[in-house]
Amino acid sequence: MKVRGLVLVFMMTVMSLTDCLADGVHFLVVNGKNGAKATFALSDEPIVKCKDGTLTVDSDKQHFTLNLVDVQNYLFSSDGTAIHDVVKEEDVTMKDGYIFFKGLKAGTRIGIYLQDGRMAKESKTDEKGSISICLSELPKGILLLHAGEMNIKIINK
Repeated sequence: MKVRGLVLVFMMTVMSLTDCLADGVHFLVVNGKNGAKATFALSDEPIVKCKDGTLTVDSDKQHFTLNLVDVQNYLFSSDGTAIHDVVKEEDVTMKDGYIFFKGLKAGTRIGIYLQDGRMAKESKTDEKGSISICLSELPKGILLLHAGEMNIKIINK
């Protein structure tokens, strides 16, 4: 059941190639917990598959396979290094039933999605690029928070 949830969370965040390219996004970056990293140019039309607990990304130029439980994160980036997309631990925190974001651009849209892909809530950061979201107002279970090029999976208990 956990693997199915991970597959749904991963797949619901995959934007169409046209949308990504229109937004200036040109790469899919997958990072593993073990330090493995794969960067795929969207122009190479990578194919993402999840089967039997394994994530596979293929293009004509490369192949990447990793167990779903070993995926640290994935993101869509405007450059292949994705260095600017690293989230500092202090920029996203959870405390006392709230999740806090800081250091984002003012007006950044935060989308919170359920495991099945439905949007549970949408908010925007303030003029300082900060926001706090009350988790008690959201359904229990796995939630995906999407802010700009950042994707964070949380379990709301």
